[in-house]
Amino acid sequence: MSMKLLQLVKQSIESRGLIDRGDAVVVGVSGGADSVSLLCVLHELAASMELRLAAAHLNHGIRGEAADADEAFVRALAAELRLQFLAEKADVPGLVKAEGGSLEEVARRTRYAFLGRAAAIAGARKIALGHTADDNAETVLQRILRGTGFRGLGGIPPKRPLARKSTVIVVRPLIDAARSDVIDYLEAAGRTWRTDATNFDTSYSRNHVRLALLPYLESTCGPGVKESLNRLAHGARNHYNVIESIARELAAKARRTEAGALLSLDCGALGAANPEMQIEALRLSLEDAGVGQLSYEHCRRLLQMPGAATGCQMSLPGGFLLRAEYGLLRVIDPFAPPCASQAHSAVPDDILLPLPGRAGYLDMTFTAELVENEHGLFERFLKGKSRDREMIDADRLRPPLTLRTRQPGDRFHPLGATGSRKLHDFFIDEKLPAWRRDRVPIVCDRDGIVWVAGCRIDERVRVTAQTQRIALLTISSH
Repeated sequence: MSMKLLQLVKQSIESRGLIDRGDAVVVGVSGGADSVSLLCVLHELAASMELRLAAAHLNHGIRGEAADADEAFVRALAAELRLQFLAEKADVPGLVKAEGGSLEEVARRTRYAFLGRAAAIAGARKIALGHTADDNAETVLQRILRGTGFRGLGGIPPKRPLARKSTVIVVRPLIDAARSDVIDYLEAAGRTWRTDATNFDTSYSRNHVRLALLPYLESTCGPGVKESLNRLAHGARNHYNVIESIARELAAKARRTEAGALLSLDCGALGAANPEMQIEALRLSLEDAGVGQLSYEHCRRLLQMPGAATGCQMSLPGGFLLRAEYGLLRVIDPFAPPCASQAHSAVPDDILLPLPGRAGYLDMTFTAELVENEHGLFERFLKGKSRDREMIDADRLRPPLTLRTRQPGDRFHPLGATGSRKLHDFFIDEKLPAWRRDRVPIVCDRDGIVWVAGCRIDERVRVTAQTQRIALLTISSH
């Protein structure tokens, strides 16, 4: 049996502090070569390191019978190794349809959420994933082509928290091993693995980088391209660690405590730093406040905000707003009450939402517009979709539209779900705090719920290929 991969993994675990003796570890296993080799190598190390392993597999619901066969393969492998097996099935295409975004990103988000649940069931504080040095080189090259900074150039981190402030750590014991080492190990051990046909679909950007661009670069520049990209990642990661330390000090100096804002930063303190450090301090502060991943365009606009006039604002991932107000930058959740004292305050009566027209409700302004369904309009909308905007089929509505809050017995059919659900249960699944559920605006027509604002529309009003007129619903803060 090839011992090279085993030695590389042991070295990575020790030098990078990935796994400690006695750890409980959930291993994400898709059935592909990388994850199968990772599970088998960790199983070889389990006795000497006193590890407790569990295999976790998510069926994404994308590839039909092939995906079911992947799940059966991993289940059989876990049984052979006498390991706990944890599996779930998700409807990722349905989630993309309901929430927007790319199939790759929604699948990734769904997979990490599942791994978090698997770790909780297994009582594990480590989640091991099978990313290799080849994966890291592909990631770095992909980010260079898109445009990135030192953080992005650092590639795939060998270890990181599963989520903000999480005590569960994602580790990558194969990160110093080449994909060829993985194949050599499996072949020497007589192990089989599953092949995902979508890995050869070059319409996915990562596949194009792996199957076309990297081979071209290696054929023209020499076989050391991947090693060079990995060295670049290592150096960038070290440089970014220094930058992050300075940026966090700047963010701490700029932070102010205020009621009603998720985050308040002093523009004067930020303005004293150079532009790149301003962006990084802002990005880290927003990340700590729970705002989602920022794009390059977000970062470019962030640079303008410390000097912006009072009243200027920009939208952030997750539906949050960043607003300039009298020398401060405030991050506001437009769906939360302005202050804690209002969390249990009375809500207004039902009001009419004209179509087209606008209405004020719960410190928000709702705007309803009617537009013709032009070719590509809905697809463009989905690419930039946020929770404060929705498109629905206007001809499936039964006006008038009204705005209200939840009522006992409310039910609706969430877009992408298999059937009708109690609104109460939906809120629990969406992890909405109890105090907030009574202050979520709901758009209704004569047939019932149209849009649980900021969450999901009803299946009956979804836009289809037959839709002729679209109602665009938008929320903005007063």
